Amino acid sequence: MIRGFLSDVLAKWKRFRWQGLVKVWAVFMAIALVLLVESLGVHYGVTRFDITYLDRNKAIPAANAIAGEKATNLLVVDSSQEGVSDAEAMLDQILLDMKVPTTTVDVADENAEFPALTHYSTIVVAMPNLDRLGEHVLQIMQWAKKGGGVMFAMTPEKTGYLDVIGPQIGIESSAYEYVLTKGITPSKDFMLGGGQTYTFSDPFESSLSVALHDRAQVKAVSSNGRTPLIWSTFVNSGSAVVCNIGIYGKVLRGFYASAFSLLGSATAYPVINSAAFYLDDFPSPVPSGNGKYIKRDYNMSIAEFYSQVWWPDLVRLAERYGIRFTGVMIENYGDDTKNDPVRQTDNTQFEYYGGLLLRQNGEIGYHGYNHQPLVLPNTHYGKEYAYVQWPNRKAIVASLQELIAFQKDVLPAATSSVYVPPSNILSQEARKIIGEDVPQIRAIASTYMPSDSSLPYIQEFGVAADGVVEAPRIVSGGMVGDTYMRLAAVSELNMHYVSTHFMHPDDLLDEDRGAKEGWETYRKGLEDYLDWLEQSAPSIRMQTGTECAAAVQRFSGLTVSMTTSDDSWDLHLGNLTDQGWLMFRANNGTPGRVRGGSLTKLTGNLYLLKATSATVHIERKTGERHENLPGFGRMLPVRAWWRVHVDAQLYRSDERARVRIVGDRRQSRRPRQIRI
Repeated sequence: MIRGFLSDVLAKWKRFRWQGLVKVWAVFMAIALVLLVESLGVHYGVTRFDITYLDRNKAIPAANAIAGEKATNLLVVDSSQEGVSDAEAMLDQILLDMKVPTTTVDVADENAEFPALTHYSTIVVAMPNLDRLGEHVLQIMQWAKKGGGVMFAMTPEKTGYLDVIGPQIGIESSAYEYVLTKGITPSKDFMLGGGQTYTFSDPFESSLSVALHDRAQVKAVSSNGRTPLIWSTFVNSGSAVVCNIGIYGKVLRGFYASAFSLLGSATAYPVINSAAFYLDDFPSPVPSGNGKYIKRDYNMSIAEFYSQVWWPDLVRLAERYGIRFTGVMIENYGDDTKNDPVRQTDNTQFEYYGGLLLRQNGEIGYHGYNHQPLVLPNTHYGKEYAYVQWPNRKAIVASLQELIAFQKDVLPAATSSVYVPPSNILSQEARKIIGEDVPQIRAIASTYMPSDSSLPYIQEFGVAADGVVEAPRIVSGGMVGDTYMRLAAVSELNMHYVSTHFMHPDDLLDEDRGAKEGWETYRKGLEDYLDWLEQSAPSIRMQTGTECAAAVQRFSGLTVSMTTSDDSWDLHLGNLTDQGWLMFRANNGTPGRVRGGSLTKLTGNLYLLKATSATVHIERKTGERHENLPGFGRMLPVRAWWRVHVDAQLYRSDERARVRIVGDRRQSRRPRQIRI
């Protein structure tokens, strides 16, 4: 009966002469329905995550992941020498994140026994004066000749033992002079973001004046092109790498990690592969009235500027670069921490901007019930901030629970997990409270780089003992003229293959954050950074805060070991779940077919490996020994009083095809060691 009825209706429809008009009417009705839904504010759905969290019990801190593994690297230090403690701390974290099981021996300890070198495949020496090692230096070089890889991580001093081993590690001659190093220019084929100069914020005479022989492969030079800062050379069957930077801080980790990756026929280490962009205080109550510089540039109120200029510009940036913003919500800007939380009654801005963000498949995170950092009375702000403390644990928990409930009320489709501390301030007590009492918070995104203040919560990328993911932000704002942040950005691309950035809607209300320069300048600075990121790391994943944190989980627990043969590299991955990402550098040989994953070429002989199996087989094609080494090409020797030809490909495209650089001699000066 139903079938007959449908057939009759279809026959009548075919005879209907106004079919076209009905179809047009149907289209208009559909549009009207969409507009109706928009007007009702129901115009977004749940954020679609490409990667989600592992269970807490499956997320492994990095130290736990490599605990008990046989050490493959020996770190040799001399704690009695100046600057060694800073270098050792830096190297410890680098080797941990690269998942290189390491044994440390301190030659200043008279009771320490120097281990047998045959147990290790790599050695890192962290001391400027090699004479303290005595004959162990010669033993290390003999070990390297048989196939080992040694890295001298600190700027060496000109001593007797340096002169003895100098020809083996690429040094033709050296002086007692130390030269001013204002920045670093890595080779384009050596590092992501290479071929450009990155400036140091506090330069000094940190690099030894050396001349290198023509077998040395220079990977990075000083900003003036005259001083080699990283180079490698073959030592019979082995290899040696020298770092002549002389600065040992968090902002340079990626350069030292890249130097370490030059050891051996190939090196593989886990990375995060994520770029996340945060909008702090968004959504939030929009300030009323006018902003001085917004009124100057646009003749608009603050609210008009946000809706008509700021947000549309961000949408265009998101579409152009594939960004998925993570906004972190703040309920109010009051300073009451003692009374019970009071629910925000004006939901309009939260629903409007939160809905727009979710419509872009972005994410909403947590920032605070108010903008008072989570600290107890034992934290003192002094004159740094005008914030107030929370009286006790109960008040902190209540404030977070109110924020979570409010967010669920105004944006019921939002899925939230990431907490950003106000002003990046979070006390150790409050951090513990979050891990114990607020399970909705799965990750914390504070700040990565240290500051002059002791108040910010400084993080490493990884999983904490309580299962909370530590996923810090590296750079911020428009970055106009900020050379320090650009240095940090390139370093972290090569260390963790990660970029995390944050900005505020009210940056344009604060002169210290770019208000006077105006949004146009601020936006162009942000575009410049995004252009640089796109060019330097075109394959990096654009993710939300939750996705970035989930990627950090997988990175934290992933371990790697490798066996090498004449025709293959075989990687064995520990704690691999659904996916793993690694940097892979082929120093001697060219990768061919891959089983258990796939390779994407990044630059030179550096690849991004996506591992889908715990065992990854990479075909190794061998040829001329030097064919795959990154570097400046055959460009040396570099003379101590500087006369050198430099390949122009390392510099900006508007410079001449060949550059001749002549410098002058400098006064001898011992380098001071500093921490950035």
